[in-house]
Amino acid sequence: MRDTILLLVSSLLFVHLLFYLLPGVFGTWNSGSIDQLYRLRYKYFPTRIPYDSTIIVVNETDSTLQTLASPYLSRRHYGQVVRNLRDLGVALQMWDYIFSAPMNAEDDSILMASNTSAGNVYYGMGFALKDKPSIMRRPRPASTWEYLSKTKWHVHVEGDMSMMYAAENPNTIFPAFASSARGLGSIALQFDQDGVYRRAPLLLRYEDGFYPSFAFRAICDFLQVSPENIIVHPGKNLTLKGAHRPNSQPHDIVIPIDERCNIIVNFVGPWDRIVNYDLATIYRASDDRDAMEYTMKPEFQGKLVVVADASTGATDIHPVPTDNNYPLSGLHANVLHTILTENFLRELNTWEMIVVEILLLACVALFALKLSSRGLWVGALLLITGFIVTAIAAFLFGNLIFNIVQPVMITVAAVFGVLVYRFINEEREKEATRRSFESYLPSSVVKRQLAHPESIFEVQKKELTIMFTDIKSFTTYSSTMTPDQIQKFLAEYFDAMVQIVFKYEGTVDKYIGDGLMVFFGAPEPQSDHAVRCVKAAIEMQKKCRELKEKWIREGLFPLKIRIGINTGDVVVGNMGTQKKLAYTVLGSDVNLANRLESNAPVEGIMISRRTYDFIQGQVPTLPHDPILVKGLDTPIEVYTVPVDEEVPPAA
Repeated sequence: MRDTILLLVSSLLFVHLLFYLLPGVFGTWNSGSIDQLYRLRYKYFPTRIPYDSTIIVVNETDSTLQTLASPYLSRRHYGQVVRNLRDLGVALQMWDYIFSAPMNAEDDSILMASNTSAGNVYYGMGFALKDKPSIMRRPRPASTWEYLSKTKWHVHVEGDMSMMYAAENPNTIFPAFASSARGLGSIALQFDQDGVYRRAPLLLRYEDGFYPSFAFRAICDFLQVSPENIIVHPGKNLTLKGAHRPNSQPHDIVIPIDERCNIIVNFVGPWDRIVNYDLATIYRASDDRDAMEYTMKPEFQGKLVVVADASTGATDIHPVPTDNNYPLSGLHANVLHTILTENFLRELNTWEMIVVEILLLACVALFALKLSSRGLWVGALLLITGFIVTAIAAFLFGNLIFNIVQPVMITVAAVFGVLVYRFINEEREKEATRRSFESYLPSSVVKRQLAHPESIFEVQKKELTIMFTDIKSFTTYSSTMTPDQIQKFLAEYFDAMVQIVFKYEGTVDKYIGDGLMVFFGAPEPQSDHAVRCVKAAIEMQKKCRELKEKWIREGLFPLKIRIGINTGDVVVGNMGTQKKLAYTVLGSDVNLANRLESNAPVEGIMISRRTYDFIQGQVPTLPHDPILVKGLDTPIEVYTVPVDEEVPPAA
């Protein structure tokens, strides 16, 4: 269990390290998976985020120029649009344009007069977004400094604001024009590492003040929230104290934000879900006052209108979660919509995700403890599926965003690690078992048994045939031999005997001094185990006679052995302690085989009646007088097997 926990913790740390070192790869995968949730919601659950038609977008497109028969639109045209929107009764106009310098004096004056007359027109201003303020800054005109000093916000910040964007290089509209507008807001946005826009900063730090984003500047006025009633908790939330739409009760709006004061934009869907009008339609609305008053005004009155350039060649078209090509004026509109509907998304923070990951790893640990390797894979697959379904449900019904890829990778890494660990351990155990078994089983049997090791490790009672052998007078002869001679002698003898046992697929139980204990019928079932055993015994006696002649020629003692064989019910399996196990047989019929060996003729084979019953008609036998063995009160019927008779070869 300790090793499993170490593997799980290692998986957690390893995947976190990957995300830290390669955020552009793995972070992008996660962001892409979240983007699919936006598309899933729009396609199958559009009612989860109903569109508030208070938001309208007016676009300057290629068809605008064609309709107005003009190669470009001047500020005179824009002034007419501002006046018409005023007459349509819109609550505010957000012009996603930066008029940084004067052009035609007459056209400029028309547009400024329209701004002043409407009293609800907002324009964008540019900033460069930095992580920290630069030491060296670009000089700015005195007029810009004067405007920024006059319009900066002072909000109440509770917490560390060092991670908020530091704004630099302001690009405002020229002073006279700025004075005609209701206000300016930053249109600076920052895309994620994969180039997709998913967030928008609500406030920027500049010098000793704060400056609102384009959408935030307008929505605060619409909700009648002054800067003094804004409370910022970086990394947690931003509160609009006493916010209220026209004709509604005041209440606090709490907006989840990250440490940079970004709001996650809750896109309502693709671009065509937002109510869109062509700018030419608004420009020409005043041509028909009746239609303007009775048809268009009910559609526009009290609405928040975003005006932007979406024509071919416009640079503000980028990918967002719901579209690959999306005018960023739509992003400002979606920020308005998110705040206005209070339909906020919240991303689980790092610590919350770690809790989720630990819960997943706890499930993996439980599976690893209770399930087989195949069950672990199935359990992990179900666990990952359950997590993904939970993440989808949390997004659709709880507006919560889970990091999806990282926990899945951690779970997969943990399961893979556990399985590899199991495989290595199993292979080690198989190798140890193979080496152990090859000393008392033929290699062909070992291979088959390792493929299905259950029969080896299962202790069971079954009928087997057991053989004991012993060298006559070995103790006497060995007293005259050196240890090296004894070792060499026994090695040659046992090697010859074991080869014959393995030939008939018997199992070597143990070496008992100069004796050998063998059984047939396990671990692999053998219906002819008695026949195999007796045939092996005959061949062993013949081999011993060959060795006897060889050793006599070499001046060694004459090798003669006795063999006893019995067939009966025994207990077979791995016996011993956890540190040392042996595959062996136990029972009274094992003892009887040993007693038969003691009573067998030298260079002969003695078998029990039960063994005789199995081999009758297949191997020649000779009757023998009943014998009395230790542990039994009555003589038992035994037989001998002639060694020199022709025996059918091994199957």
